[in-house]
Amino acid sequence: MIKHLKSTTALAVVGLFLAGCAVSSLPEIKAGSPSGGAFDTALHKEYVALAELEASEFDWADADVFTNRARAVLDGNPPLPEEISARDLPGDSVRTLTAARERLMAALDAGGREASPEHAAGAQGAFDCWMQEQEENIQPEDIEACQKDFIFHMERLEAAMTPKAEAPPAPAAPKAPLPPPPPLPQPVIIYFDFDSAEISVAEAQKIAGAVSSFSAAEARVARLVGHTDTRGDADYNNALSERRVDAVAAALRAAGLSAGAIRTTAVGEDLPAVQTGDNVKEANNRRVVISFGR
Repeated sequence: MIKHLKSTTALAVVGLFLAGCAVSSLPEIKAGSPSGGAFDTALHKEYVALAELEASEFDWADADVFTNRARAVLDGNPPLPEEISARDLPGDSVRTLTAARERLMAALDAGGREASPEHAAGAQGAFDCWMQEQEENIQPEDIEACQKDFIFHMERLEAAMTPKAEAPPAPAAPKAPLPPPPPLPQPVIIYFDFDSAEISVAEAQKIAGAVSSFSAAEARVARLVGHTDTRGDADYNNALSERRVDAVAAALRAAGLSAGAIRTTAVGEDLPAVQTGDNVKEANNRRVVISFGR
């Protein structure tokens, strides 16, 4: 969890039982053990902790939400990460949370629950925490903490899912064994000058190299995520990150990559590589990240 659970006061305990809602059964649900595997056990723990935290803050509605999610895991029906439509989110947060959920769902659908159960459950719990805090939109430090916890777990989950070269199987016949597939290339980062979506000569060479790596690794998908630093208006930066993504996508196509293989997302000044305050120039944040998949 990204928060330290506060000591539940006597008043909170009384309120929990007077609430007469799902949260009143939280002690019983917490004591239960999911019948599923390691992912279910970790996800049950995540939702119980979130429910206890919201109950300690007298937020009975959200305590109910997380209690019901913990109960669903206990009943053998673990829920998916919250849908974006489940919360009344501020408009400027929808794009970022949508991209984060798509990233999480891609990992879960690709076997993330089995590859790293603890980090898969941690990422889902942190995402739902981020959604809840963003809907309230009154505690920026809590929103940031949930977001950072999500990124922490997602990076480790994706690392656990990175294909590893396998030793060729022992030959059962005189034929030579098939070689393992080439490993996927590391992400390529294209940097931009301040307030610019123009690709420099040096960065254009990196794009040409990315296309060569794509082909050599037998990759099928190139995912592009556009970013800016925090200098300037957030809406302007969203549009600027879109222009940067479009510029890199166009350069990839010009270098021979099929348009159907390119997926693009623009997140503006959200999810920076280097954390800064607002309205700060930071060269490392003005970027488009190209990652590869099959």
